[in-house]
Amino acid sequence: MRFTLDREVPFPRDSVFAWWTDFREDDHQHPDSPARSTRLIVGRSGNEIWLRDRATRPAPVTIDEHVTLDPPNGYSVEARYPGADVQYAYRFDLHDHGTGVTIDVEVRPRRLGRILVPLTAAWWRRYAARDFDYHLGQMIREFEHRT
Repeated sequence: MRFTLDREVPFPRDSVFAWWTDFREDDHQHPDSPARSTRLIVGRSGNEIWLRDRATRPAPVTIDEHVTLDPPNGYSVEARYPGADVQYAYRFDLHDHGTGVTIDVEVRPRRLGRILVPLTAAWWRRYAARDFDYHLGQMIREFEHRT
């Protein structure tokens, strides 16, 4: 399963990249976040970051993630979910009025996920859009608060 989400924000690309890649332990602990998790930054080396998210919502899971940064263009993530390997990439493109933010997602089911992922495909898309919009909203609020 593959899907793409696109949005545009009125901020410079370098600022958007810096905000989006400032990984923190509490990224998903705000009450309005669609996910509820604690993030552990396991390691960093050059443009690579290893993360471990321990989620309690939408389901209790541990997700190991390998992030590869491509400043200021974006970053990609390889993540291992129960029942699926997920690759996604954020792109930050220059636009006349700010920055285009795009996420490309590919979900490759494994084992039981071969049955569950197709049955829950609409949920995955809705959840990804809610999470994407939540983070964009957080970024916009923080940037507008600075000015």
